[in-house]
Amino acid sequence: MNLKNNETKYSAILADNNRDYLRLISGFLEETGVFDIEQYAFDGRQAFELTMKHKPDLLVMDLIMPALDGFAVLEELDRNGYAAHTKVVMMSAVGLDFILKKAESYGVDYIFLKPFEKDVFKKRILELMQYENDATRVFGYKKPEAPRDIVTNHIKMVGITANVKGYHYLRDAILLVHENFELMSKLTTSLYVSVAHKYNSTPQRVERAMRHAIETAWNRGNIKVLEGFFGYTILDTKGKPTNGEFIAMLADKLNTEIKRVD
Repeated sequence: MNLKNNETKYSAILADNNRDYLRLISGFLEETGVFDIEQYAFDGRQAFELTMKHKPDLLVMDLIMPALDGFAVLEELDRNGYAAHTKVVMMSAVGLDFILKKAESYGVDYIFLKPFEKDVFKKRILELMQYENDATRVFGYKKPEAPRDIVTNHIKMVGITANVKGYHYLRDAILLVHENFELMSKLTTSLYVSVAHKYNSTPQRVERAMRHAIETAWNRGNIKVLEGFFGYTILDTKGKPTNGEFIAMLADKLNTEIKRVD
């Protein structure tokens, strides 16, 4: 989609419980001449449902909303296997460092701190939408995948989908090990504890759910794909890998792919 062609527009969904801000953002986007506003959402649950239904090019939402906050919306989309290429922009009245880091870890494309100026908003949004399309079209460049996206793809390839118990636990564990491989020597005392804390669960439940997800992959997954990931494990008499072997293997594969891109 080319921004210079005004006959083709981007679709957008705007979400904020503050209707004044919705009108403000809607006006900013309409002034660009390249956006069609699909729907407005007044809480996080509506933002999730409308995004699932319309699969917009752009989702602009406030971080703090009733029902679901902005991060919870992204978690729900991921949990439900959302696959559309939607740019995500968040707005927040709070610019704490941990919020910005969390937004980055969730793959948020840009975060605006309220209040912001109209011209700055329009410029950043247009840059965001044009960056991938024009750069890809002219220079053959593709924005590198985030580690979270790579891990999600790997897990799904081996046959563990978002509806399988343990899916989210495994993904988060792999990302944690990717950042700090020493956690592999502290599975029960640190890694499972960290994952359990995030999901308000227990280390024991996390361990069991991970094992269930791996068993599901071995019972239902594509054998050729599994051999590509865990060949030595499948072909010998040992059977499926342990939780630790599975996490370590995919964390190592993630590191390899990221280095290849760099």
